[in-house]
Amino acid sequence: ADEKMRLNVLKEATDLGVEDTGDIIIGNWQSKRDDVEGELCDGDQFDTILADYLVGAMDGFSPYYQDQIFPRLVKHLKPGGLIHVIGLNPIPDKAPGDADIFCRVRKLRDACILLAGHRCYREYPVDWIERHMERAGLNIINSSSFPILYSHSAIVRQLNVARSKLSLFSSKGLAKEMEEAINTLEKESKIATDRSPNQRIKLGFDYVVTAELSFTNEDEKEF
Repeated sequence: ADEKMRLNVLKEATDLGVEDTGDIIIGNWQSKRDDVEGELCDGDQFDTILADYLVGAMDGFSPYYQDQIFPRLVKHLKPGGLIHVIGLNPIPDKAPGDADIFCRVRKLRDACILLAGHRCYREYPVDWIERHMERAGLNIINSSSFPILYSHSAIVRQLNVARSKLSLFSSKGLAKEMEEAINTLEKESKIATDRSPNQRIKLGFDYVVTAELSFTNEDEKEF
């Protein structure tokens, strides 16, 4: 997270009229108490935690910490509280029919990100999420999936991420070839979505996993 993202969230909160109901902060879940800035949310606990595409984004900001994020979040969940984890099931390398268009888009986008010297997001499947939530002491109470339908404009947004990285390539020749590949794939995706009955390509799914932190005997006594 950065200041630009914080301001975007603040604008959304303002548009919804809820900007005064809480704090919008920037931090790193890897921070520790002995760090200069201290541990993020040190001592805070909440009835509900929403991890909104958090795990998939971590490889871009705090790589190799994904297996520790749920024990870290559980520290801030009150006994009896709920945590909702939203994520994207990983896009496969290949898919049958026109759905393969988006698989190719994902590979091209990620290649451009890496060639620009940046890190890609890394999504995790729902069963990985559930296993690690349970290992952190959480009880899974519900898991839902929601199929994704990609419109041509949604595909173009992903291709534009690739385009935005071209100026950072060390090789201008390679950047030009990648630009041609992006343009070709944009045309192919338009043809594919146009021939779909609803002008959308179905591939993969988002998921929401809800878990509860159970009361211990000591918690029940205090309550």
